[in-house]
Amino acid sequence: MDSLQIAFLVLAALLVGAFLPLLAQLYFVLNHLRRGLAETVGDVQRVAERIDRLTGELERDGKLDAMASGIVALSDTAIQLRETLKIASALGGALAPSVAAAVRAWRSEPERGGGRTPGPDGRGGDGEESSHEPKKEASP
Repeated sequence: MDSLQIAFLVLAALLVGAFLPLLAQLYFVLNHLRRGLAETVGDVQRVAERIDRLTGELERDGKLDAMASGIVALSDTAIQLRETLKIASALGGALAPSVAAAVRAWRSEPERGGGRTPGPDGRGGDGEESSHEPKKEASP
């Protein structure tokens, strides 16, 4: 045998040695997949038969039409709620800045009048009269 034939023989042995375990593993994986798929198909068939039986019973009792009309009514309510929420969010978006400005103005109002807020006796925090009330003149 010349060196070229030996090289081809070594290469063929390597390929066979690499592919035989690969083919065996592929066989086992595909066999396991086939078994799992057969079980899944059986489960799906049992569920489909059960659903078919239940819908048959509901149709016989007339409950299927009542359920369908209930679902339609629920869907209509959800659509109305969505529209109401759209309007409410638009109103909230429009009114929120003005409400925030009013709150800021209301909170900053005592600061404009000298920075003192009247105490419980109508006087400022340091014992003086509040700037919001007129000063009383002393009578002789």
